[in-house]
Amino acid sequence: MVSQATVNELPILSQDDVCLREVDLSDAAALAALFARPDVSAHLDPPPTTVDDFGAWIALSQSRRAGNRAACYTLLTGNQEVSGLFMALRLDDDDRAEIGFALSPALWGSGVFPKAVALYLEFLFNEWGVKTLVGKTLVRNVRGVGAMRKLGAKVVDESVRNGHPEYIWTLER
Repeated sequence: MVSQATVNELPILSQDDVCLREVDLSDAAALAALFARPDVSAHLDPPPTTVDDFGAWIALSQSRRAGNRAACYTLLTGNQEVSGLFMALRLDDDDRAEIGFALSPALWGSGVFPKAVALYLEFLFNEWGVKTLVGKTLVRNVRGVGAMRKLGAKVVDESVRNGHPEYIWTLER
């Protein structure tokens, strides 16, 4: 379900006990703690490392959103706890966007990801007007690779990130 938001805000996306809302400065401490976990950060580009750095990243994200270049959401679970992040950044071609996501390990295998990503993809394809999504996963990230396959994404290339092989995926509308 998509709820309308005020001008220049992203709509709230929710279903059952899953809620995605625009990332906010109040999320900085929780996101910094989540991304500092080795079991999360091992699979990502180096994320911001301090609460202040996350605050600056969130401010940049909101600035890009105001220009219709980014759509970054905080995942809230049934208890309204910050439990993850879903992000998209439009590429030079407005029909394409690069996506990324991270969830709390407590949610891995819980069934929350399929609900949240379905809401997010519906928004990106149907409301944000994206036709092709590009994602990257380290080859060693078994969960990320599995998630991309379940979404129907296809590996279109391989590269190396910080000395580690990664897949580059696309997912069409």
